[in-house]
Amino acid sequence: MRYLLVCSLVGLMAGCSSANGGSGGDTGGGSSSQFTPGCTGAPACGTCGSCYDSCNCVNQNPTMCATYCGTSAPTGSGGSTSISPPPGSGGDVSSVGGSPTTSTGGSPTTSTGGSPAGGGTTAAGGTTSASGGSTSTGGSTAITGPAGTKEFEINTATFQVPAGGEVYQCQNFKNPVGQDIAILESYSTMAPGSHHMFVFHGSSYDADTNSTATCSGTEFADYIHSAQTPNQEILYPANVGRSLVGTDGLRILAHYLNSTTDTLTGQVNVKFFYSDPSAVQYLAADIFLNKIDISVGAGMVTQSSSYTTPFEMKLLGAVSHMHKRGVGFVAKTSTGTTLYQGTTWDEPVANNFNPALEIPSGTGITWTCSYDNETGMTLTFGESAATNEMCIFTGTFYSTDPNNKGTPMEDAAAF
Repeated sequence: MRYLLVCSLVGLMAGCSSANGGSGGDTGGGSSSQFTPGCTGAPACGTCGSCYDSCNCVNQNPTMCATYCGTSAPTGSGGSTSISPPPGSGGDVSSVGGSPTTSTGGSPTTSTGGSPAGGGTTAAGGTTSASGGSTSTGGSTAITGPAGTKEFEINTATFQVPAGGEVYQCQNFKNPVGQDIAILESYSTMAPGSHHMFVFHGSSYDADTNSTATCSGTEFADYIHSAQTPNQEILYPANVGRSLVGTDGLRILAHYLNSTTDTLTGQVNVKFFYSDPSAVQYLAADIFLNKIDISVGAGMVTQSSSYTTPFEMKLLGAVSHMHKRGVGFVAKTSTGTTLYQGTTWDEPVANNFNPALEIPSGTGITWTCSYDNETGMTLTFGESAATNEMCIFTGTFYSTDPNNKGTPMEDAAAF
């Protein structure tokens, strides 16, 4: 729960805007490879897969990235702790929770908690106030956009997660913009105890609810942001954005697990930076490949599924999703390219591709999950991370084919 994973998705992922993570920019320089255990040399942006490398790739801020990733900053590092959205998105600032408010002042700043797991002081009731272009939810880590940046924020109400408990909570939000936009960057924060979250979009969600409500963990819809880590930034490459039409409302789904002996307070905050759709040439979408017919018997078990891409894609990022008994994951193309490989079921680190990985139409993708099932029972697909299992390959891509602009690739889509 302690990592800031910028430049990565559950959902979730996009390419870095910088060519590499080695220089410290205006923060005093230094090679990120000094502070990324397991990396050798000066890895290209996103290729190492470590917390520090991915963070410094986007922010060029060794001090901030060292703090979040539990490493040491280079000598003489300093500078701002801001994460800036792409330029050229100017305009007003909207902030929305249970009751949306709008601010048009200055250079907007959002604080999202003192710790990378959410920290700080959270606001009850799902409301967010904005004054003078600044929105604060506690703590001291800022995400600052340039003056005139268009942005909006949605925050769930707080909800309780009992000791040893597992909950799914959902909340709807009216579209605060009311016109078609292209999302250039999004950033989410989840309070401690999180497992994953989605921001779905659709016309049926276009009305504010003032609190969260229990919902199904297998609910699924088109989404514009997702995360499996407490802090998640999605930054799209130049000329690429994520579409949100003006008639679509938003719905946050949050999955929380509490392994402690105390009650936890959950909350999800998501901030979007956007422009007019004419500012981007390509629309990003999700690839979401889900094996829902899994049957995990006792002991060591391996499950595989395959999918053929219906059109060409430029993959920006990829990650796995498994539950508690998952011990290994690998996704490869039919040409032998590894798209993702990992051993972590909780907070997996995304694999980012910069430049985007080109995958031709008709390419096969096989994803395989390995499990260590010590329960003595057969586990099947389901929402509980404790008593069910999942095997999902997910990522973000865009297509240069104009017939498939923003079209998702989804197979057996249920979460």
